[in-house]
Amino acid sequence: MGFKLKLREPLPDGLKRVFCEQIESALKLCRHPAKQRGVTVHEVRKHLKKLRAAMRLAVGEVGKNQHACEDRCVRKIGRLVSDLRDAQVRMQTLVQLREETAKGPKDNPFPRLEELLTLERESFSAAFAGWQKQAIPQLERVEARLLKWPLGDLTWKQICGAVAKIYKRGQRGLAKTICDPEPESFHAWRKRVKDLWYQLRILQPLNRVVLEEMAHDAEVLGELLGREHDFDFLWARLEKESGDEALRDELACLQKLIRKRGKRLRTNALELGRRFYAEPGKAFAKRISIFVGKRT
Repeated sequence: MGFKLKLREPLPDGLKRVFCEQIESALKLCRHPAKQRGVTVHEVRKHLKKLRAAMRLAVGEVGKNQHACEDRCVRKIGRLVSDLRDAQVRMQTLVQLREETAKGPKDNPFPRLEELLTLERESFSAAFAGWQKQAIPQLERVEARLLKWPLGDLTWKQICGAVAKIYKRGQRGLAKTICDPEPESFHAWRKRVKDLWYQLRILQPLNRVVLEEMAHDAEVLGELLGREHDFDFLWARLEKESGDEALRDELACLQKLIRKRGKRLRTNALELGRRFYAEPGKAFAKRISIFVGKRT
């Protein structure tokens, strides 16, 4: 049915449907892993992030404590594969950089670094080989509890209020990043951008044209910030190998490349972010509430 609410569907039922669709998709992957390396871990984590974004929409009805409890449970499931996913991201990022900079199909400017990260990924793959067996019962228990959430009085006003809060948090994240443009600031801001992207997708039926456009802009911004984070994440790991003389030349080449591309990504992200978050928080909340008023 898609990652969105339906206007003719009772709101409590619709939100619980969204919860269940994400959990069931994650369970299906756990029970029948994809053949391609890394796909299962990546897709499961993506479903968990979408689930958490949807769960935040119900905070006003279920309360902060109950929401926080289940949110911790979902995060715990995600952490089952966090080290494995991290190793895969580092490897994928290096391979992408290699492919983008290679002068020919057989050229590889980072052979030793690639070997290092390949071995590291294989080590984590072996260490976390049985993560699905742990994740399945935890996901099933979360689903059962979410279906019991008391959402009978949930309103569109509460839903839109939750989205407006995430928008304001993104604004604060942008302001902090401008004042303190460190990797940690960009990463924290990226989380809020992705939350908003997911939630705008859920609300699209309220005003398909406007909200689809906003969701697209949030997606593009999230991709810019995600790519920048991957660069920083890769370098933070490989910088620890700076004492290895055999890696010195490759590390120097990689650092120069990451600095150049990371700077461009940060510039583009801040430029888009300023435009995307230019609307005052109250005006954004009012505009969303108008969509609700026209539809309910």
